[in-house]
Amino acid sequence: MKFVPKIARTAFAAVILLAATPAVAQIAPNTDRPLYAGGEVNANPAQLGPGLPRDDVIEAMLKNTLMTFNDANISGNYEVFHARLHSQFRAQRSAADLANIFVGFRTSRIDLSPLLVHRPIYTVAPEIDREGYLSLKGHFETRPWRTNFELRWRRDGNAWQLWRINVQARPPEP
Repeated sequence: MKFVPKIARTAFAAVILLAATPAVAQIAPNTDRPLYAGGEVNANPAQLGPGLPRDDVIEAMLKNTLMTFNDANISGNYEVFHARLHSQFRAQRSAADLANIFVGFRTSRIDLSPLLVHRPIYTVAPEIDREGYLSLKGHFETRPWRTNFELRWRRDGNAWQLWRINVQARPPEP
């Protein structure tokens, strides 16, 4: 560093300092927390315990599961979907088993992604049944066909993991 001009050393130090600093655009209003590029970063809310999750969490779980299922059907790769199942479900069915079970979705080229812009319509209110499963049953008014679903999750520690999935894409009932 003896032969590097002072201005170059200062610029080099500034680059190192900036590289180690998160991208902060400004301070969040009425707080002393930084507002990161892309918006304020908030921690996930604490889970409410072993009871029924909030409505928005239930809808997110439902849509996330169905989109992971949809990705598996479109790609033909069921590894990620399989990895998200409850460990006992995974032990019963391999990713290849799932590919065989859901071959009809792949061959019919059914794309469930339109359900993302719809709210679920529950035929039975979300509940934790007598066996301790979180159960959802209902449909999405997707077009040209309605997407019917029946899903169950089982708790594994602090997380709900998929235990059962039944999805059908059918013409709407009259």
